[in-house]
Amino acid sequence: MQGCLRLHSGVLYVGRHALTAEVASYDLDGRPLETRFRFRDEAVGRSSADGLDVDADRRIWVADAAAHAVRCFTLFGVEVARVGDADESERDRKGSLGRPVDVRVVGSDDDTTVLVASAGRRRHALQVLHVASGRGRSLAPLGDPESRFERIRGLDVCAGRIAVAEASAARVQLFEGDPLGRVVFRSAFHVPEALGTPEAVALVGDGRVVVATSGKRSGLHVFHPGGEHLLTLAGSGAQRGGADLDAPSAVAIERGGAADEADRTRRVAVLDRDGERVQVLSLDGRAFGEFPTLGAIGAGER
Repeated sequence: MQGCLRLHSGVLYVGRHALTAEVASYDLDGRPLETRFRFRDEAVGRSSADGLDVDADRRIWVADAAAHAVRCFTLFGVEVARVGDADESERDRKGSLGRPVDVRVVGSDDDTTVLVASAGRRRHALQVLHVASGRGRSLAPLGDPESRFERIRGLDVCAGRIAVAEASAARVQLFEGDPLGRVVFRSAFHVPEALGTPEAVALVGDGRVVVATSGKRSGLHVFHPGGEHLLTLAGSGAQRGGADLDAPSAVAIERGGAADEADRTRRVAVLDRDGERVQVLSLDGRAFGEFPTLGAIGAGER
């Protein structure tokens, strides 16, 4: 089991899966909120919550890699839309989602557009899809149409920037633009091997990039967009009072201003222990604590 996180309007949405997938909502003190639902794809007999987002209409979009689809639910768990086709799962071409591992949504109503990251070594692993019309386009890795993404694990969008974390290349790529319009590749930086393998990424509104790493070493790190390692928030090498991490798989961040003072109060949530634990810390690395147990998804479902 791993899972995903998304922080929207002060609510933390946690997605996890066994054979059944579950999305549950919490406040940042770990208290359960109203939204909690489960789903399992009938055709393949299982589902996964590999990434999620919440749109302007408060619908929840989930990257379900097990079902080769991105699925849209109401806050009560009613599925209202679906993008993807299992029959196209192995085709590396525009419009084929393969196994989607993360999703971000921009726009609303007829302009709703989803940005989908897919697993594996694929040219078409980062796609922009207009839901109403079915039109789509791929973003070129490193700005090169002949190149391929190297196992994307996480995706984020903020303030006209897009970031993707690639595990096999130990790299973060940064794009700029509006997914509703034009998007261009801007830069990339490598995550040093000593810090671990990139598993998730979150953008701070001022340009900084937060990367969760696992592998031989687990950590949560802040980078300058040019690639300079600024700070380790949690894990080995964290400042005094920071949290320990064990195989993090997702990170979500409160967005705010660029002032250092805001970092002391702005909260970051990280999912670790193979999707079993949520920890909350500040953007300057102080640990606030962890949620009470998230509980089992379904008895006997592993």
